[in-house]
Amino acid sequence: MRGAPSDFSALEPGKRRRNGSRAKFRPPMLESSSRSVLPGIGILETMHEEARIALASYGGFSTLAEGSYLMRQGDAENRLHILISGKLEVCARTDKQLVELGMIMPGESAGEMNVIDPKTASADVRAVINCRLWSISKEGFDQYTSKLPAHGVLLLRALSRQFCRRIRNNSEKMLRQAELATAIYEWTD
Repeated sequence: MRGAPSDFSALEPGKRRRNGSRAKFRPPMLESSSRSVLPGIGILETMHEEARIALASYGGFSTLAEGSYLMRQGDAENRLHILISGKLEVCARTDKQLVELGMIMPGESAGEMNVIDPKTASADVRAVINCRLWSISKEGFDQYTSKLPAHGVLLLRALSRQFCRRIRNNSEKMLRQAELATAIYEWTD
């Protein structure tokens, strides 16, 4: 399979490595085939079938058991994941609390920021129920977008629309929180 790391294996939630460090939680690769096609849902709905077949050949499908982590905040992450079925919870940890950022539903992605701008994972992503995912490494993503630029543009536009939607939603949440804080301040003043 193109772009798939050899150490792509599942670890149980909470497991620690022998050296005591926290384990990365990754789903096992179950299948990869150039004949596989990604469904035309969510961010993939504007991509025609030929582009989705080509994209599928650069990554692989996997499952993630309920309660397992796809990624952990602060860990190195270099894969884009598209949720095919199931539900993922996204939470960020601060020094004092766990903040739920949202849910990822079928057709949405996780890890997309790190294939475009490699950094560590900005949040924990955990399976709320059993999930089926399709994943591509940064290397596979780069190969796909450079070898098939017309298809790559479709994917990048789809990811950009998702970024915009998430930014707008977060802006609306912050505005509501600011309005609430102002109302509380005025009420107590």
